[in-house]
Amino acid sequence: MCGCLMLAVQPAAADAATGSPKVVKKDKAADSEKAPDSPELAAARKRLKDAQAAMDKFQKEKKARSKVKPKWYKDADKAFAEAKKHNLPVWCVYSDPPTCGVCQKFEKEIINSSPVKNAKGAYIGYISNTPLPEYKCTAKPFGYLFTPDKQPMIPLPYMSTKPAKGYAERLQEYSAKLIEKQEKQVTRELDYSKKLVAALAAGEPAPEEEPDEDEAEEMQQHQPRPGYGPMPPRRPMPPQYDDEEEDSDTL
Repeated sequence: MCGCLMLAVQPAAADAATGSPKVVKKDKAADSEKAPDSPELAAARKRLKDAQAAMDKFQKEKKARSKVKPKWYKDADKAFAEAKKHNLPVWCVYSDPPTCGVCQKFEKEIINSSPVKNAKGAYIGYISNTPLPEYKCTAKPFGYLFTPDKQPMIPLPYMSTKPAKGYAERLQEYSAKLIEKQEKQVTRELDYSKKLVAALAAGEPAPEEEPDEDEAEEMQQHQPRPGYGPMPPRRPMPPQYDDEEEDSDTL
């Protein structure tokens, strides 16, 4: 008798015999079962996104600001609008050359000098033949530097011992202070937003927000005095200059 061997195909169910390793397929729905962010964490993530966008915008504007050429306006609103656009100070000047010989000298030797006229990223100018109402300045020529929000920064009156180069340096100095203040604000917000998201994601309480030192100082300076009403804006004393030769580089 001849014997024969037959190979039988085992059913697929045999692969699932007890004790055999199971192949677990990743369920896409499993990811969707992850608990959603709490309202506080979702708000913190949104805040971080906005803070990063503000930082990116600041860096872009900072680069563009350094190329902005000085512009002079006879309309104060237009001057401050342009300053706000670039976050530059406004140099408000009271000058009336037809009635004032010193004003003629000031505009020729300072305003139209090469160092001041070509001081990119330094200021936006507003020039008027009427006194600056904020300080009732009657002496001419007279100048005062303001922030784009019309807050006083420093007087820049005409001084015969102050060469044009010195004016340009002063304008650049206060422009840099505005940029530094803005950079502190966006950096502080970005750093705190990162800490806030990290803390809430880990189930920890929100960290305390550090106060704005610049704002605190300004509020302290403008605290109302009992019985006297609000304090007027602080007017810094004009800087003292040593006798120097006049800048001959004028246009």
